Amino acid sequence: MRTLLSSLTAIGLAACLFMFQGCSEVFENTSVKPALVQEDGITHFEVNGKPFLMLTGELHNSTSTSESYMESIGVWEQMRYANFNTVIASCSWDVIEDEPGHYDFTSVDHVIRSARKNGLKVVMIWFASWKNGNSTYAPSYIKRNPVTYPLVQTQDGGFLNVLSTFGQESLKADRDAFAALMQHINEIDRDYTVIMMQVENEMGILGSVRDFSPAAQEAWEGQVPSDLMEYLSSHKGQLFPELERVWGENGYKMSGTWEEVFGTSHTTAEDILTDYPYYTEEIFQAYHYAKYVNEITAAGKAAHDIPMYVNNWLRQPGMINPGQFPSGSPLPEVIDVWRAAAPAVDFTAPDIYISEYEWVLSQFALSNNPIFIPECRVDVSKALYAYGEYDALGFAPFGFDGAQNATGEYSADFENLAKCYKILSGMDQMIIRNYGSDKLRGLRVTEENASPSVQMGDYILTARSSVRNQRAFNYGQGAAQMARENAQLAAASQQQAQSGALILQTSPDEFYIVGINVSFSFAPKDADAQTRIFTDAIEEGTFVKGKWVPGRRLNGDENRVGINGVGAVRVVLYPSAATVQGR
Repeated sequence: MRTLLSSLTAIGLAACLFMFQGCSEVFENTSVKPALVQEDGITHFEVNGKPFLMLTGELHNSTSTSESYMESIGVWEQMRYANFNTVIASCSWDVIEDEPGHYDFTSVDHVIRSARKNGLKVVMIWFASWKNGNSTYAPSYIKRNPVTYPLVQTQDGGFLNVLSTFGQESLKADRDAFAALMQHINEIDRDYTVIMMQVENEMGILGSVRDFSPAAQEAWEGQVPSDLMEYLSSHKGQLFPELERVWGENGYKMSGTWEEVFGTSHTTAEDILTDYPYYTEEIFQAYHYAKYVNEITAAGKAAHDIPMYVNNWLRQPGMINPGQFPSGSPLPEVIDVWRAAAPAVDFTAPDIYISEYEWVLSQFALSNNPIFIPECRVDVSKALYAYGEYDALGFAPFGFDGAQNATGEYSADFENLAKCYKILSGMDQMIIRNYGSDKLRGLRVTEENASPSVQMGDYILTARSSVRNQRAFNYGQGAAQMARENAQLAAASQQQAQSGALILQTSPDEFYIVGINVSFSFAPKDADAQTRIFTDAIEEGTFVKGKWVPGRRLNGDENRVGINGVGAVRVVLYPSAATVQGR
């Protein structure tokens, strides 16, 4: 799919900013601020005025709170080894504000300082009102005062450990702290080491379809806000299909209560089987999360205007109702609601831990939203597919700082990621220049699709896994040794199950393929039984500063296009002589 994605307009609003005294480092601003740039309908990320492909990973939640801990486990060395150009690190509200209005940015300063020293950029996560649905990162003075900082109530009157979006004092405290953080970054980071901010983390209510607190109930029984209705009206016919359907089935009303405009809550056993049960509650909760987050984001941008996004906890298999997954999270089915209520947010990013990887990306692409994957398991095939097929801003395995074992050896997956990022770093500008073009594609081999194909120019390229299942041969060794060898082979097979490629076509007959455990066959785009496609040249190699550096030239017994492990090949094709003569 070649849909690419426009950034939203960032709207700066007035904010109460706090000046931080005693900054250890101040730099002259000689850099161009990072920005999402749209050209000819294509969105790319620019850092210091140059297109930038984020090759990154996300630290475990607590790693960046301690400089000494990061040094002790060798985090910065790991990133250099893996050819990262960016790190995703957290900033915890409860760490920087111990009492109202008193801020300590030590945990932020050391990340920026060390990243700059190691030549890396930073995407910083604001763990604040919500993290994974709950409110564990709020400062102690907020956690201990639910009267001033109210919690979500369930329908039966119970309370959840989730700050209510209707708590105005909670919003004010979060907004002021984030504005202070961004003001501090503005003062010490004038060369834009921090290039992007994630506001909150996987927000939404777990344990209830919506908030039933008195303030929430009053809003639920009131009118749908006019800004949402105006957005829906101006985007009628372009909305997420389910949102368009429920609004249309209720007469495209331009006013009314939430259930009058979007339909009555699904409560019967038959209704629960629909794709979006309790959809009206989810729409309601999404609107109020978005309004809350928009005010925080706008205050931060008023202090330091760099791109800001929100991320998602996706609906998992078996999670049917909102509340089983975070209700109100900026998922595709409510992305229009978020856009109406949170124009300061630039895009929304999926954390992908479910197996339906391709489906998730297609859903987020449908929403006209730049693709960025801030959390995923380490899988080179997923990275290549995201960059090649969905023009991704970046891909980030979560928790990469656990990649080394007790003896200091890296996992096989991490080794593969390092090799992949090294190749991509040498061709990043080539990749970005071809975003939005059919000359750049991605394929991923899965159990469901063992031989995916794509048409590029006059050719059909079909990918298959280059890995075969193996078992140990018995040459007289004992049962225990056989079992160990088979276990090792099974582990290797699991790791090698990753199979896919990024494909770049540079001329009608020339292709560069970056892949993992993948082989290719080629056919003409026209189904002519007498036409065959041959390889004129196959080279292994890599890219260095945008130039192809060839390795082995493959021919004879090796005259096939296949990559075992992670690598890159250049392929030149030509059609059969009969086809050439018939042209």
